[in-house]
Amino acid sequence: MALSDHLLPGEDIRFQSKSLVEYGGSRYQVIVTNKRIILYAQRGLVFKSDDVVTFKLEDVQGIKYKEQGIIGKKGIVEIHAKTKAILTGPVSEMKSLYQQLLGFL
Repeated sequence: MALSDHLLPGEDIRFQSKSLVEYGGSRYQVIVTNKRIILYAQRGLVFKSDDVVTFKLEDVQGIKYKEQGIIGKKGIVEIHAKTKAILTGPVSEMKSLYQQLLGFL
């Protein structure tokens, strides 16, 4: 199944990460649409299956950005919705994600 199979009618992609970010011990591609934040990954070598996590933009109450580390610096974005999601990844990618999310709040 492709990412487009998980989009809702009228849902447009506004941002798509170039590299994978970590969430809950797994790595995902981040997609921000006009309606949701989607974490998407295809798992499996022979038998492919989709791993999808979504957050409605209307449920997002706030976001936080911080950097951690000295040499191997990583960016951290916390999304505060009905639950708290912590995404970590390369600083440039996480800053870009943070700036995109600010535009929706």
